[in-house]
Order: sequence, then structure tokens, then C-alpha cells
Amino acid sequence: MKTRNRKIEDLYLMLRDLIFGSLRYFTKTYSKGDLLDIDIKNILVIRLDRIGDMVMTTPVFRALKEKWPDVQITVLTNPVNKNVVINNPFIDCILVYDRENKNKSLCSRLSFFKDVRKRGFDLVVDPYLDYELNTAIITRFVGSRYRLGFEFAGRGIFYNIRYHSNVFPVSDDKKHMIDHYLDLVTCLGIETKKRQPEVFLSSEEREKASRFLEKDGVNPDNIIVGIHPGGNYESQRWPIERFAAISDYLIASYGMKVILFGGRDERHLISEFRDYAVKTPIVLDKLNLREFMSVLSNCSLFLCNNSGPLHIATALNIPTVSTMGPTVPFHWWPCGKNHTVLRKDLDCSPCKKGICETHECMKLITTNDFLTAVETQLKHLNIFHPDKGSAIYVKR
Repeated sequence: MKTRNRKIEDLYLMLRDLIFGSLRYFTKTYSKGDLLDIDIKNILVIRLDRIGDMVMTTPVFRALKEKWPDVQITVLTNPVNKNVVINNPFIDCILVYDRENKNKSLCSRLSFFKDVRKRGFDLVVDPYLDYELNTAIITRFVGSRYRLGFEFAGRGIFYNIRYHSNVFPVSDDKKHMIDHYLDLVTCLGIETKKRQPEVFLSSEEREKASRFLEKDGVNPDNIIVGIHPGGNYESQRWPIERFAAISDYLIASYGMKVILFGGRDERHLISEFRDYAVKTPIVLDKLNLREFMSVLSNCSLFLCNNSGPLHIATALNIPTVSTMGPTVPFHWWPCGKNHTVLRKDLDCSPCKKGICETHECMKLITTNDFLTAVETQLKHLNIFHPDKGSAIYVKR
């Protein structure tokens, strides 16, 4: 049953769609057939949300460049997710919109977007798949002859390329986010089967990561397992003491080098992990995002929740074992091979809530469930073969 707030929200979106939709009739629009012979030289793609969203958008950059090899592709990012697309060979320019600091005032924001507008983009693509208007308004403000985005809940008034698809509410369409994004650009005559996310590291970054590891006593012969116990929302996080139990088991049973990753905002999780852990892993909680990617690329296996680091691992082709709680599974399942997801399909899931009073969907994933998945991955990847008579049980 819908809550009162949800009913009010649905009513607001319905009215917005009705009002903005009626105004759409006064806007010149283009269909796929109108775009067959268009001359495109300068494209802007807007991606101002989270790390995972940017990772999932990387196949679009490749698709655009393969369609128009000589076009200049610019990406509008935020200060964090820009790190995902550094060194991407399908991107020519990165613009950073720092809403919280450099562009905090209205005056600085207007000045920033006026400068963006002066670049004269032929096409602006906004792959944001939700009802908020922020990126839709930006798309219209920066101006271009062609503007493309998901047009539900009245957002279509800001675009002029027609994209007809039943994608709202998003959860009603059982497609991966990458498939939604790639379907969007089919309006431009783009068809591609290449949907694997990609991030690109330089040789200098890889060498720096090797020095990080050497400093912590890791040599090239060591098997490295990375653990990231964080998640953007509290409801996405598997109990920290269980990750600590996994770490203890891998260190004690195999003598593996376990690296505990955490961002600067996750040091409370790192502290909790240390309180529970009997064996001390290598702790790397001061890395920036590019450094994290570089060190992660050395891991044989990555253990985590469903969050940005999981999708970075998929883009680096690192095998994973991950948990999934309130997240919509068919949207955010890790892409590629060698990924195991632990999830409990309850009546209340996926609820998409950031905070949950019971946290049942995550608590029901036991330490033994996770250890069994890890052992299976180790055997499948031919990293370690557990003794036939060994019992897997850790009480936490």
C-alpha cells in the first residue's frame, strides 16, 4: 500500500507531466528518421550523479565515438565521478561542475553554464533516468540544436529528440541500466552490442599502485583479496562484523593478503571493522578514487556490497562476490563474467529505501553464505582449492 507521501509525489508527477506535456506541442521535435543525415561535430554528455551511474554510462561513450569517430565528446561531471572517465579514449574533454564548492553560488553557476553554452554543442545527451529536473534544465540551458533524454514526468519539454519508451516508473521495466542508456542513443541511429563498462588506468598509475603494495609488504606472488564494506546508503551495507569474519578466515586459512578499502567518509566503518577483526588486514583508507582503482586492479577477488566500487571492479574485469539488499536487481546487477551476488528475495524487496528499521534482507545473508560463495569463486578462478575435508563455519 502506498504511503501518503508517495501518493502526493505521484500526484505531483502526474500534474507535472500533464502541464509540461501540453507545452511539448509548441516545441519542434525530431524523430529517429529526421536524424539520419545530421552533421554532428561536438557532443556533450551530462552525468552529475554517483560513481556507479558514471561507470554504467561508459558504454555510451564508446558507442557515440564508434558512430562518429571524428566528433568531439565532452562529459559534464562532478568532482568525484570525473575520476571514472579520466584516460577514457572515447572522451575528448571533461568539464567539472562543482556545485558544493566552486559553483556554490547562483552567480557562479550561471557563469559556468554560460561558458558551457558558448562551446556550441550540436547535441546534448542527458542519460539521467529519474524524475528530477536538474539535468533536464541544464540540457536546455546550455543550448544545442539537438537534445536527448528520458522524457517521463514532464522532462520531455527540455528535449527535442523523441524517445518513446515506457521507463517510468523505472522499476516496472526489467532491464539493466546500461541497456536503458544504450537504448536511449538508438534514436541517433546507434546500434551496439558492446555493453561492458570500462575504466582506463595509465602505466604511471599502475606503477604507483605497485609501490603502495610494496610498502605494505605485498609482492607480485601474493594473492590479494580486496574488501570494501561500505555503501552509499545504510541499507546497502552488509553487517560489518561479518566482513571482518570473512577477512579473518581468508588470512588465517590461506595466508592471503587482504586489503580493506574505505573512503575518507567511511573511516567509522574501518574503525568498526578493526574492532571486530582478529587478524589485521592491510588498511587503505586514504586513497583517492584513481588510486583505489589502480590498487584494486591488482586484486584477484573483490568482496563488497552493491555500490560504486563493485561496478568499478566489473569495469576492471576483477571477479567479485557482493551482497544486494534493497536495490532493484535487474538494474544494478554486476556486468560481465565471474561475479557472484548474494541476495534474499523477500516480499518487501526491492524497497529502494536508504534506511530500514529491520535490515532483514541483508541480515539474512549469513557469513556462511558469503564464505561458501568466496570458496566457490576461489576454486572456479583456480586460485585456491579448499581441502576436501575442511568445514566452512564462522559464527558472527
